[in-house]
Amino acid sequence: MSIAEFEAFVRDYPRPLEVRPLLRQQANYREWVDAALGKWPGNAVAKCWKRGGCLGYQIRLDLVLKV
Repeated sequence: MSIAEFEAFVRDYPRPLEVRPLLRQQANYREWVDAALGKWPGNAVAKCWKRGGCLGYQIRLDLVLKV
């Protein structure tokens, strides 16, 4: 998965997403959650992280198949 695919998924997601921690906060890890899917951690739809010089992106497979 590329950063462009990840950003397109988050941008085109059909419902509003909450970002944790907030984008204005500096963090090595971010998670996008959909409150309509219940409580955390089950409502996390996408994650990204940075470790050293490596970036990682993850989208829930069951949601990729539905969207």
